[in-house]
Amino acid sequence: MWYVRRVIVVLVISLLSFSQQAFSTPVFSNDALDTEYYQTLMAKAPTELIEQLTPLLSDAPSEDQLMLQLQTRYLLASAYYHLSQRDNIAPLAELGLQLAKENDNAEYESRFLGVLAVAAVGEGLADKATSYTKTSLYLAQTKAPDTALHGEMLLLAAQVYYESGAIQNALKVMVKANDVFTRLNDNKNRSEALASIALMYDELGQQQQALDYHFRSLELIDINENRVEASITYYNIALTYRNMKKTQKAREFAELSLQLANQANDVVGAAFARYELAYIDEEASKFDLALAQVNDIIPIFERHNITSMLILNHLLRARVKAQLKISGWEEDIAVASSLLTKNPTLKRRIALVRTQAQVYESTDQPDLSIKYYKELVKLNDEQLTATQEQSTRRYQAMFELTEAEAENQLLSTQKKLAESELAAREFRQWLLIIVSLLLLCLLAAVITGLFLQIKTKKKFKELALLDELTRTRNRRSISVFAQKAMDTAREKNSPLCFAMIDVDHFKQFNDRFGHDMGDEVLVLVASELSKELRQTDALGRWGGEEWLIVLPNSSSGVMNNVFERIQARLRSLKLSMEGAPPISVSMGCTDFHPSDTSLEAVIKRADEALYSAKELGRNRCEVKRLS
Repeated sequence: MWYVRRVIVVLVISLLSFSQQAFSTPVFSNDALDTEYYQTLMAKAPTELIEQLTPLLSDAPSEDQLMLQLQTRYLLASAYYHLSQRDNIAPLAELGLQLAKENDNAEYESRFLGVLAVAAVGEGLADKATSYTKTSLYLAQTKAPDTALHGEMLLLAAQVYYESGAIQNALKVMVKANDVFTRLNDNKNRSEALASIALMYDELGQQQQALDYHFRSLELIDINENRVEASITYYNIALTYRNMKKTQKAREFAELSLQLANQANDVVGAAFARYELAYIDEEASKFDLALAQVNDIIPIFERHNITSMLILNHLLRARVKAQLKISGWEEDIAVASSLLTKNPTLKRRIALVRTQAQVYESTDQPDLSIKYYKELVKLNDEQLTATQEQSTRRYQAMFELTEAEAENQLLSTQKKLAESELAAREFRQWLLIIVSLLLLCLLAAVITGLFLQIKTKKKFKELALLDELTRTRNRRSISVFAQKAMDTAREKNSPLCFAMIDVDHFKQFNDRFGHDMGDEVLVLVASELSKELRQTDALGRWGGEEWLIVLPNSSSGVMNNVFERIQARLRSLKLSMEGAPPISVSMGCTDFHPSDTSLEAVIKRADEALYSAKELGRNRCEVKRLS
């Protein structure tokens, strides 16, 4: 099935770039913009940004207005891209590039080349887009290596390569971009990189890995502050679930995408989400609902000249009209056929022929239906051959990346071995001197004894802080960690989340299968919980089948995503005894507030949230806010 994914591209001015600085209020002046303000506005309401900045445009700016014009054109192009209105991008970027070249501004020359690459790939001009991309990358890497600008242009290049079908190049530069953003501790752009990697996994047919990366990308951003990006990610998650035949999940995330797009006034984004809902309605035989949706959104895609979605919507409307025995489906087929002639890709041809076969079947025209089904078989054979070749190239690209990483690891290991050998040689020389002196040997023995004693005490101290069965922190240890985390959060005014987790129906495991089975359940749950935590988080057994999780620099807003991954892990567990029921847990979460005077007060709230989860049916996550 042919479908259209939405791609998040980083087209924002970074405050960390090599020649950029943050400007204070007012929002704009004669010579510069407040870029931090407009970054926030871009993520929340790009249409409002367009309304504010469009009046500032000038085709012949004075010298003191040059930076204002460069910033304005770049931000406007970014906003139009966020809204999938690509027709407006090139005119802004072309004059912006000319101004940057005339004034030797390499940063904006790199940025506008990237923007033009995005516009070109949207028009199907892959060679032109690749040329722009290479020049943009060269400038960024030469003038600002390992900066946010460099990382952003790498990620943009990855998206251009992806949209033009150069998956091998996309994978390579995507890994480089993620590496730059990780070193810069730039969570916003890391989120974009993870979302892009998710698309790669989906392209390779590895849907579960794609979902994992999508959800991890969402954890790195505040969804309310980045509604457009979150809306795009939710839309792509919906497509992945639909391809996995999980229709209810697909509908859930398509509705979330629509909700965020509406909040951000992203008309085109909302149209994408509504198309997905219409497709799901068609599969559920809710043809009236599907028809109403596509009738509303086709004018939107026409207004913004989004050919791929126009083809899909006209084909969907033709199928629905045929099912409802409504006239006019022939016109929709004709429009889709006409649009397809501009860029007749194999996937688009298959979508057209499949729809023709289906509508003729629905309208009781078996001869024509059989004709198009035969043509569909031929096209599917052609696609199978192409897919096999593409898969070989894609897996080769992933193999090359893995091989490169392994080679780097080998070189690092060899270096460490050489350093260790040198250290060992020096140690042996010193040892000969020590051995020659009896007194020093005796002293060394005493020192060794003291060292072992200290090490042993340290080991026993560690054992005293661990739960013997699950090897997680015990109640005392997790309490100490939680108290320190509260002190740090209060001092730094940083977020802190607490979660209580309880194994559902744990008594059944003990009563029906014995305490050995109960112990096995506790060990498995502790292990799976640990795998979903960051290095900065802590997990401790609070008592019985209850655990406490402390998550510094996190809030309860991300816990539903964390809990969903925990559920997925637990569902895949297999217990050793035949007939044992599946394992599930309930979670209660709360956020630390500076007004909290004691750890007990916070734990009590988390426990109340856990109790609510139990009361509401178990196997769920509930959040308790501060009253």
